[in-house]
Amino acid sequence: MDTPEPGTTSSPRRSKVEMRTQAEHCMLEAARQIVARKGWIGLTLAEVGLQAGYSRGLAAHHFGTKAGLLRALAGFVNTRFMDVVEDKAPRRQPGLDTLLGYIDAYFLRDDAEWTNARALMALMAEGVTVESESAAILAEYNHSVRMTMACQVEIGVANGEIHAGTDPLTAATLLIGTMRGMMLQLLLDPSTADPAQLHRQLRRLIKISLTSPGD
Repeated sequence: MDTPEPGTTSSPRRSKVEMRTQAEHCMLEAARQIVARKGWIGLTLAEVGLQAGYSRGLAAHHFGTKAGLLRALAGFVNTRFMDVVEDKAPRRQPGLDTLLGYIDAYFLRDDAEWTNARALMALMAEGVTVESESAAILAEYNHSVRMTMACQVEIGVANGEIHAGTDPLTAATLLIGTMRGMMLQLLLDPSTADPAQLHRQLRRLIKISLTSPGD
């Protein structure tokens, strides 16, 4: 067997990994845009591959099934959101400040089409139907988001800025539900309210809710 020259074995492998990563990123971005435009049910793997600029069969090659694509897409949508969080407030303190940062990122992102929000709402709407094939995957995604926020509530309770009687999971569920509910209203009818005003009101509401003693 030929022995590769020192220092040359990893370069081709890195190149293949980079190409695979790039292809998956492009296809997930294509899927995100398709779902935001027309929903999850009408999406096909072939359509995703073509919109991403690849062959009809590449999405199936990378993700296997539509369910596999959905699992990856849920993580991708969340990553895009967290990128906005980091971009808007890279040095937020853990706890209440980080929770308020999630609200900032949710309503102040630089996306006139609200692509991420539309994609998430479309996925969630399909996930609650009785015969949904995606409910379990979306429930898993929802759980991970809820646990991330609950962790920040726990930190806030520990450092004394969030009221000690606050249940972290309940508070996280309330925050997620409120943000998504308000966003759904905005997407259905942009005249509902000014996003900046909703952002300010929600910030105030959540801060009071988390810092005030319960009944």
